[in-house]
Amino acid sequence: MNIPLFFGLVGLLGSLCIWIGKCASKDLKTSDDYYLMGRKLTFFPLSLTLLATQLGGGSLMGAAQEAYLKGWLVLFYPLGACIGLFVLGMGFGGKLRKLNISTVAEIFEKIYQSRRLRYIASGLSIISQFFILVAQGIAARLFFVAMGVEEPMVFIIFWSVLVAYTVVGGLKAVVNTDILQALFIMATLCLALYSINLPAVPTTINPPVIESVGMSGIPWSTWLFMPLLFMLIEQDMGQRCFAAKNPRIISTSAIAAGVVLLFGSAVAIYFGVLARDLGIQVTGNTSILIESVKALTNTTVTTLFMVAIFMALISTADSLLCSISSNLSCDFLISQKMTEERRVKLSKILTLITGLSSLGIAYLFDNVVTVLMVSYELSVCILFVPITAAVLSKRPSLPGASLSMACGAAGFILFRFVDLPFPREVMTILLSFVGYILGQKVMKRADLAETVGEIKV
Repeated sequence: MNIPLFFGLVGLLGSLCIWIGKCASKDLKTSDDYYLMGRKLTFFPLSLTLLATQLGGGSLMGAAQEAYLKGWLVLFYPLGACIGLFVLGMGFGGKLRKLNISTVAEIFEKIYQSRRLRYIASGLSIISQFFILVAQGIAARLFFVAMGVEEPMVFIIFWSVLVAYTVVGGLKAVVNTDILQALFIMATLCLALYSINLPAVPTTINPPVIESVGMSGIPWSTWLFMPLLFMLIEQDMGQRCFAAKNPRIISTSAIAAGVVLLFGSAVAIYFGVLARDLGIQVTGNTSILIESVKALTNTTVTTLFMVAIFMALISTADSLLCSISSNLSCDFLISQKMTEERRVKLSKILTLITGLSSLGIAYLFDNVVTVLMVSYELSVCILFVPITAAVLSKRPSLPGASLSMACGAAGFILFRFVDLPFPREVMTILLSFVGYILGQKVMKRADLAETVGEIKV
């Protein structure tokens, strides 16, 4: 790989991101401008920011790694996120936009009339997103280490650039940098695919051990259900729906993003399958995707591809940073009376604190995979049923939402100690759903008793 070219390109892209953030800051007069772009997001930027948010290390490097071990069945790996985008496009995202709210957690106050549940939901969302953000930071730091660049200041500088343009420009800066990053990533994937040179690849004597995996061997809850369900309730995706100019734009943008995401992941999977078939070996902590591109293409393409992978990590991180800040500001400072100018300043401070906190934690640990998966599961198990019920039900039930969240939390803890023939995540969500139904029946009985009492009077 050409190290000077890599840092030259990353430096150039970083400079462009700072310039984009500075330009975006000129129009920030209210918190709606800072977190929702004044609700004026149109088709093209919405499509690319939805794509960039999901086109991270998991959908590329993770997909290639699984393909190296399991083959083409790994197409199911990115399918959860793709289907989630399709569901948003088929009406769910439009319904979110029609609520005219600022955060997903606000649903609990607007629909269920409970500020307490809003605080709980927002707190869970912040915890979940923060650990995902930290994981992106760790991945970015280890990315430099894998390149042989172990100087701490290099990672700190690039993470500080990400925090800086997000703090200065809010969602508008994130969306505009997402456009740049998504176009660069997809162009590089296509270039790498076009540049494959199979005759130049040396054969190996010891091919990797390949798992024999059928449909029954697919971890459906991890690959499909959890990413799909989390997509519908996560704040960073909801934030983009709330920022859309109208519900119709969300439909076309989300479906377009889902199709392109599936293509991008398929390219990564193809490189993983080729690496397996050709017996390409992984050395040290290097990703099989990077090793495959290195073996199958030339030095320039490999360098561009490394830049694209780094951009994929950044595009997910800045989105999470902005959405965490929106939860903190819009959910927990709603009772504070202040001018819009002061609220925007406070929003920037919250974004800065969140970014610096994630930087510090990312440098203290090397592995948060377990915590990361628990964060996904905790949020989905407790919040998915009441949020979808609020969006889709004609008569949402506050007792149903409360009991659903309680049952989800109980199942999340209980099924960690009880062996089940089915995935514990699925069973926990079913328990949460049962809780909602029971709570809804309680509400109906209370309404019936009240009606009977009025008739007697």
